[in-house]
Amino acid sequence: MSFLTLSFGDIEIEVCGGDKPYIAPADLERKHQELKELAVKQFRSVKKMGGEEFCRRYQDQLEEELDDIYANFVKHNDGKNIFYAARTPATLFAVMFAMYIISGLTGFLGMNSVATLCNLVMGLALVSLCTWAYVKYSGEFREVGTLIDQVAEVLWEQRSPKKVIKPLGDNLIEDTMRQSVTNSIKAGLTEQISQHARLKTD
Repeated sequence: MSFLTLSFGDIEIEVCGGDKPYIAPADLERKHQELKELAVKQFRSVKKMGGEEFCRRYQDQLEEELDDIYANFVKHNDGKNIFYAARTPATLFAVMFAMYIISGLTGFLGMNSVATLCNLVMGLALVSLCTWAYVKYSGEFREVGTLIDQVAEVLWEQRSPKKVIKPLGDNLIEDTMRQSVTNSIKAGLTEQISQHARLKTD
């Protein structure tokens, strides 16, 4: 069984090893399935002692090891993709840009609390970007870099405008409505107080 996993690893290295260029994930997955089927077929063709149930346990273990090897090759292959490597800074730049635009618009419309919140998020994104760049340059604090990558990955997966803009739009509408109601109540109360004061003076 260990011979099969080593052979599988060697073949995967030939497909997407260190000096090989980036390969499309679908092609890598297809090649993995072909090699996995070949390894399982070869495992089943060898005579073994212990019966079918005993062999099934080792076959499951073989398939699990092959999947682990494949997962490592997927990570290695993704590291070769320049767009994958640029995903974190691109995501953080997009967050900063969006927050800058929203902050300007909401500040112009007089919703200063929303503008301040957007400026805070923009500042956090800038600090995260600088921290990420330092981690990548120095190799120190890799856990922090990994955490920033994971947060950026979550944001990247939510990049569909419908997934991002709908919650933002709902929150913006809710804040606008709350602000309008508050202003209306204040204006109504101010008018009532001024009428009451005029009645007292008359």
